[in-house]
Amino acid sequence: MVQKADRLKDIEFSKIRLLNQKVEELQAEGREMCTFTIGQPDFPTPQYIKDACTKALADGFTGYGSYTGSLNFRQAVVDKYKRENGLEFSADQVIASNGAAQAAYLVLTTFVNPGDEIILPNPMYNIYDNIGKICGAVIKHYSLKEENEFQIDIEELKGLVTDKTKMIVICSPNNPIGGILTKETLEGVAEAVKDKDILICSDEIYERLTYDGETAPSPALIPSLRDKTIIINGFSKAFSMTGWRIGYVIAPMQYMEPLTLHSGFQISGIATYNAEAAATALNDDVKYHTVDTMRDEFETRRNYFVEEINKTEHFSCLKPKGAFYIFMNIRKTGMTSNEFIDWLVENYGVAMVNGAVFGSEGEGFVRISYASSMEQIKRGCELLHEADKALTEMGR
Repeated sequence: MVQKADRLKDIEFSKIRLLNQKVEELQAEGREMCTFTIGQPDFPTPQYIKDACTKALADGFTGYGSYTGSLNFRQAVVDKYKRENGLEFSADQVIASNGAAQAAYLVLTTFVNPGDEIILPNPMYNIYDNIGKICGAVIKHYSLKEENEFQIDIEELKGLVTDKTKMIVICSPNNPIGGILTKETLEGVAEAVKDKDILICSDEIYERLTYDGETAPSPALIPSLRDKTIIINGFSKAFSMTGWRIGYVIAPMQYMEPLTLHSGFQISGIATYNAEAAATALNDDVKYHTVDTMRDEFETRRNYFVEEINKTEHFSCLKPKGAFYIFMNIRKTGMTSNEFIDWLVENYGVAMVNGAVFGSEGEGFVRISYASSMEQIKRGCELLHEADKALTEMGR
């Protein structure tokens, strides 16, 4: 039997997907489950977007497209960033991708060589760690701590930067935390890389899902970071288009040639009818306000969940300002994160994600996705209160 390539030797299947598979198996056996594991909105894709896809198919958008995506798609991205983010780009700075995950793969594999150092958040959705391993990078982590409201400790970051540092990844709002990096924090990042030839990979997939009047500023808004920042974004979260697999990269012009070349060999462009639908999603949301509608519902769910969690004796959380995740502190239980989620599934039929999956700073926490129905959330909170009472009776 031919063995897999060495570059894959340290790569593992997503523990979140494996957990969700376990939950589905329990449900198939007739077990009632409250599931807060997958970051997938429970809303359907808005009808106007599906209609645009149907029209694109009828209009003949079924052939090969540009490696970078159609001009219509790329201009829609540019218009969105000018309208909503206060950033001006040209369409020539945009590359369409098969979701934000492939965009991340494109960006890291285009620039990171074996032995290069990359600096990643801890905790963080582990796709970047895995891609870094595939690249043969030396991976370092900066800590995001609850006691610091999950902001970057700039002095720690400065201590991680060396002459071998090729890239720093940030994600705001963050998965699994739901935290937003402030402008002051981003200015600190700018100071840390001042006069250094380091790329900032900014994962902005959740940037439209912010609450309490907050926004998630892009590092590209910081003047000294503008020409260092490569943005990754997509449609899965804000538009509930997880299965469509559409994302994009926005990069400074000096990096477009290698990104375009590499993207062409990776995917040869995205589906042309999907690109038309995605352009319509961005252009017409100002008419249909579907993102606002979903965001308002997520905010209601978040508020309910956070209030109920903080009524308990053994669980607590900060109120997340973005995405649709709560990072719940379970340290008072005396259990590891893995022990806790197993105990909760076995005894109460409530599934959450082990915080340690996202890095060492996630130990003592579990991630809760509130991208599920209010009915599920209310039942889940009832069961959490039961679990809390049981822990007290156990002397925890």
